[in-house]
Formats: sequence, structure tokens, C-alpha cells
Amino acid sequence: MGDIAQDEGAEATPPGLRGRKKAQRRETILARSSELFAQKGIDATTMAEIADAVGVSTPTIFNYFGNKDGILIALITEGAQKARAEGLAPVMQKDSDFGTMLADLFTLFATRTLAIASKRIWRYAEAATIRHPGTELARNYVTVDEELVRVIVQFLDGYDIRLRSGAPPDPQVLGQLFYDVWNPSFFNLIKSDEITLDQHRDDLLQRFVPLAGMLFDDAFLTNPTLKPGKP
Repeated sequence: MGDIAQDEGAEATPPGLRGRKKAQRRETILARSSELFAQKGIDATTMAEIADAVGVSTPTIFNYFGNKDGILIALITEGAQKARAEGLAPVMQKDSDFGTMLADLFTLFATRTLAIASKRIWRYAEAATIRHPGTELARNYVTVDEELVRVIVQFLDGYDIRLRSGAPPDPQVLGQLFYDVWNPSFFNLIKSDEITLDQHRDDLLQRFVPLAGMLFDDAFLTNPTLKPGKP
């Protein structure tokens, strides 16, 4: 397989324009791959079919990503980066009790997650990490989960949290706790094509509101306030 820089006409293209074209082609490969994976399944989709959908040669797809797992890794990790970059302002600005705010936060995560890839793709990724935990795909999948927990901790750390027990709050412990409560609900969402995001939010409200009531004192629970200086 020849290097992608040796594509026909590459020498005549200015380096800056060549880089933009490569980046655009890469995005096109990811978009077409995501569509085919959702329609046919990852195992049933061939690299030749992806190449045909993009309008390039099969070796070109291999040059960019190596294999289908490479495409899947890029879809998940890069999509997660874009989702994190969109921020948490839509939830932090809501005038609501803290249990509902947490349900809305995790519903936002689920919404952005399904914007990255279809339920079918996430099911494959979940199963692949269980079957083959030592692969690069599994390691990247774990990294995405770890980054998500960091975002949750960042969200919690922005609030002047007061616990019902009177103990000082630990955002790391709380963030991991709420992630662990959310994770099985998210798994139920992706394993069923019938469950909607609205139903997912209803499930989270049933999980988070009682839990928040046990953890946070009444004044903070009903009127969550940001720490001084937090946006």
C-alpha cells in the first residue's frame, strides 16, 4: 500500500491545501463508516464497501486507519472530545433541584453519545471491550469513560455542595458514584432500539432524585448554588 501522500496529483497540491484535503477526506471516511456500521453492523461491513462509499481505493482507507477497529476508535474518541468541548452550560444554568439537574446532565451525556455513533455501534464497542479487554479499542473505550468521570467531577466541583451528613464533599467520590448509577441505565438505552432519550431521562430521575435526597442537605438540594467565582 502506498502512502496517502503519494495519491495522484499530491505533488502539485500546496502543503496547506493538501493537509486540509486529507483532514476532510478523513472526516468523510468516518462519516460514511458510521453510516454503514449503523446500517449493516461492523462485522458485516467491509473496508472495500467503506472505500466505495467514500469514492477512494481500499488501500487509502487502510492508510488512514489501519483497520475497522481503528475507524471505530477514531469515531468514539474524537466524537467524545467534541462532545466535551461543547461544555456543561446548558445544565449548570438550569433553575432546578439538584437531583433533576444531575438527571439532565447525564441525559445530555447520553444525547451527545448517540450523536457520536448509533446504538448499534455502541453495543459493538461495549461487547468488544468485554470479549477482548487488552485491545487498543478496549483501552480507548476505558479512557473515554475516565474522561467522562472527570467532566462529572468538574461539574460537581463548581457547586457549593453541602452533604446531609455534614461531612466535607469529595467531588471525585460523588462523580464516580453518580457515573456508576448512570452506567447500567445507559446500557439499557443502547441495547434497546425502542428506548428513547425521554424514557432514559425518566429512568434517571427515578434513580437520581431519591439518591440526591439521601446525600445532599435540603437547602442545597432545592437551591443549588455555585461556589464563589465559578461561572
